Amino acid sequence: MGRSSLGSTPEAGLLEQNSRHYTRKRRHYSSKRRIILILSLALVIETVLLVVAYVRMSLAESENRVLVISERKQSEELQQLRPQVEKLRKEVTALTESRLPGLRRLELALNQAYIKNIVFSVAGKGDDLEYEYKMTARNASLNLVHPQVDILFFDRLGIQVGISRIGVNKEGAPTLDILERGESRSYSQNIALHGENRPEYFRLRIYK
Repeated sequence: MGRSSLGSTPEAGLLEQNSRHYTRKRRHYSSKRRIILILSLALVIETVLLVVAYVRMSLAESENRVLVISERKQSEELQQLRPQVEKLRKEVTALTESRLPGLRRLELALNQAYIKNIVFSVAGKGDDLEYEYKMTARNASLNLVHPQVDILFFDRLGIQVGISRIGVNKEGAPTLDILERGESRSYSQNIALHGENRPEYFRLRIYK
């Protein structure tokens, strides 16, 4: 009787079946491991992104906190300096007016001799400003009046920065401009300034 082949024995079939089962189990384990690796990688990436976002938010909050503190500090310093600035401004004004009596601030009108009022205006923007005035004269007397007025302009320190003359020509000779009894007349001119200082005061020199 001949010897049977190994492949046809029950033991061989069992081994083949176990081998197939092991292969399937290995493939299943490999697939499950791959999924775990992918999920782990995704979790790591998400964690890194969350950490980066948290760091950025912390930095932004810190910068905002610093800005708020700095702004509050500057505001407090300005509040402390404001009375000192106002005091210095008043001292400069008092010193200027004591050096040059009769000065008036540009925004004020007046009623002096035959000059009833004078109004100043500013045109332009930035440092390119032009100053002009409009003055009204009225002869309330019984005599004829020859209006002759010098308007002198001064900066905040009392330094003369300009002059405008009414009633004289370019050579300084009196004109024939006469105000009759009861007559009113307006004069307007641009103010020719010397240098870059802005006028803040004026003084009238009225020739009667």
